[in-house]
Formats: sequence, C-alpha cells, structure tokens
Amino acid sequence: TPDNMKNIKKIVLFLFTAMIMISIIACESNQKTPTEYTNANGSYSITLPANWIQDTGVSNNDMLVLYSNEERDIIISIQRYDREVAQDTMGLDSLEKFQYFYKTNSIIAALYTLGEVEQAEYTMENMKNVLAEELVSDSNDNTVVKAFCVIAETDNAYYTCAITGEQKIYDKNIESIKQALSALVEK
Repeated sequence: TPDNMKNIKKIVLFLFTAMIMISIIACESNQKTPTEYTNANGSYSITLPANWIQDTGVSNNDMLVLYSNEERDIIISIQRYDREVAQDTMGLDSLEKFQYFYKTNSIIAALYTLGEVEQAEYTMENMKNVLAEELVSDSNDNTVVKAFCVIAETDNAYYTCAITGEQKIYDKNIESIKQALSALVEK
C-alpha cells in the first residue's frame, strides 16, 4: 500500500541519516583522541589528536615531523640535540648560541631572513629555559606563511621546534598546538 511505502521510506531515510551522523561523530572523536607521537630514538614525545600524520621517513632519529593532514596545512618539526655533543662538537654551550645556530642553519632559516620576527612569551612544563619567536613572511604564491619557533633546554639536551603553516590555518590552530608542545616529554 502507498502508506506502507511512505513509512518504509521514512524509516530508511531515518536510518540513513542516523548512520551518517554516527560516522561524523566517530570521525570527530577520532580527531580529538589524544595520541602520543614519539621520535625514533624514543627520547621524547608530544601528544596531539590522532588524526595527525607522523613522517616515518625522517632519517634523523632525534627528529619528529608531524603533519596536520595529507595536504600538510600545518607542519610541526621537533629536533633534539644532545647537550654534550652540541657543546663539544659545535661549541654551543648556551641557549643563546644554540638559538643563533638554529636561526642560521635550520630548515626555516629563510623565514628568519625574509620575514618579520617577534619575540613571544612561552613556557614549557619540562624545560628549564625557553626562547620563542613568531615569524611572518610572504611566500612566492602571495600567501602569508607563519611560524612559531621554540628553542628549549633541559639538563640533557637542546630542543628546536618549528610550527609552520599558511596564516589562516595557522591562526586557527596555533593555540592548541602551542598547548600540546608545552607538554613535550623528555624520556
């Protein structure tokens, strides 16, 4: 009968809508589920939502590179430098010397030379000293690129971190990423 067909269509539509809603909720909860990402040496970790992608092709075991998605809208690059090695082989015996080394020899050295640099107030739970800066630079494709750069130290190591992204996406996500980075754990 026509009434039964209408009822069946309503039930099917309801079930289909419910399945879509469950799928959306499942995807959103997976993105928010905290996951610990650890460098290959297992010497430190950071906790971010489960939807981040860890670059497992990084050849430096003291480095951790994470992408916010397949398009790499936001990139987090963290590297650990053994304090004793940095001092003995590179003469880097202070956080300030290490920061200068980082500004002139890192992947984002060009941003330091081409962009505007502003000191930032920032603390990290497990670090004894922290220097932070935010960089803003125009890119070749007329977009604005931003980076949040941190140099931190413990008794055992120096850590560098660069969080980079296109301004709109960066601005939307930077506070939550800064919060996650502030809880970096040295193991």
